[in-house]
Order: sequence, then C-alpha cells, then structure tokens
Amino acid sequence: MSLPHHNARAREEILSRLRRASPPFPSTTADSKPSLVVTRASPDEDWVQRFITEAERARAMVHRVSNDEEGRAVLRELLTRLGARRAITWDMAHIPLAGVDAVLEELGIERVQGDNVTVATADVGITGVDWALATTGTLVLHAGPGKPRMASLLPPYHLAILRAGRILPRLEDYFALQRAADLRPLRESSNVTLITGSSATSDIEQQPVRGAHGPLELHIVLLTP
Repeated sequence: MSLPHHNARAREEILSRLRRASPPFPSTTADSKPSLVVTRASPDEDWVQRFITEAERARAMVHRVSNDEEGRAVLRELLTRLGARRAITWDMAHIPLAGVDAVLEELGIERVQGDNVTVATADVGITGVDWALATTGTLVLHAGPGKPRMASLLPPYHLAILRAGRILPRLEDYFALQRAADLRPLRESSNVTLITGSSATSDIEQQPVRGAHGPLELHIVLLTP
C-alpha cells in the first residue's frame, strides 16, 4: 500500500533536513588517530591517599585505621550510631577484619540471609572489598558463594572493609590483572559491582536524590598497617 501524498511529502521534508544538518561528530579518516580517555595517574603518587580523596569526593566516608583492633572499634561505633539491629554480611572468611562476628554478637545484631524480602529487613550490609581504584575512589566487589550481592545494594547503610594492599591505581590496572589471571576471577563471580560513593541519581529536573537505588551512606573501614 502506498503512503498518502501528504505523508510521503512530510517524510521527504524530514529526510531533506537530516541531509542538510551538520553531522553530530567530526568526520574521521583512515589517518585519524583514535582519542582514548585514560585516567590521569602519576607513578610516584600516594595511591592510598588518592583513594581516600576521591572516595570522599564521591560522598563516601573513609575511616582509616592502622590495625584490626582499631577497625573493630570503628565498626562497633558505626553500628551503634546507625542503630543497627539486623545485618546482611559476607561470610567472615571474605571480610578482611578479624572479629566482625564477635562485634555483631556483642551488640546483639542479628545476621539475616535468604530472599530479598528477608534481606530487605537488614539495617546494614557488611562486606569485604576485592579491589579498589584510587583514581576514582571506586570499590570493586565480586559476588559469589559467601559474598551476596545484596549486602552492598539493598540495606540503607553499607560498611565495606578494605585492606590498603587491594588498592590499584586505575580501572585499567584492574582489567590487566583479570587478563593476567585468564579472566578466572570474573568467570567465577556471579556478578561484579563497581561502587563509587553512596547511591545517587537525579530526577527529571536534575535535582540530586541520595539513596534512591541503593545505600544512603557508604562507610569504608580502610586498614593501612
């Protein structure tokens, strides 16, 4: 069936405007060199301090401690201040801080697990961190057995335990490590989550909203012995 005359004319007008319009991107030739966005980094930079600076810029709260005893004290203080009664956690073997289970028991905090309805009753999520990226203040979490993804995404507060030795300069370095390991860590993970600061979004008027799609607050307990 042919288009009515006025529809065909309207279509030609639209196509004519598109042909006359300037292309949205500069044209390239065979001799053009691709422009790659590379995160700026200096080889002699203090990556721990850079991570702290960038994480705090993204509204994460970093609590730097020098040993496990100080780490447990900070964890105890945070859980008390947040009024936590229930927590979803990674298995203790995957959290690089000794005695987390003892702190939870001491404060009478129940560990919850199961489906999302049950996990949604948790006040806090406590996880380890597989890797961190200094130049963006990003946490990289590999989900899998004993490392539930919901621990970092569903509760209103996320408490992440990070050892300074897991801080890499850039995302490019993280991918280089994965390739060097023949991508085995990625294949063994059910999900990989990159977290930069607390959850944030904007509404249709570009008004920022915090905590709409994840934790309202991100606390990082950073052990730097």
